[in-house]
Amino acid sequence: MIVTETPTTRTTTPRSSKTPKEGADTGSGGDAGPDGRMFLLAGSVLIMAAGAGGLLLRRRTVSKG
Repeated sequence: MIVTETPTTRTTTPRSSKTPKEGADTGSGGDAGPDGRMFLLAGSVLIMAAGAGGLLLRRRTVSKG
């Protein structure tokens, strides 16, 4: 099997990036609004309830009847 290399040319274009003057805006932070906060609160409550329910089920003993 004969392997020959094919010359390739790569053209690169200069990349320009614009950095905000006041820093990067990576999230909404306090601007999430009441809807976003309610989603976070509801999700946290569900996770805590599932954990508490799992602990209660683990603590319960099987009664032999």
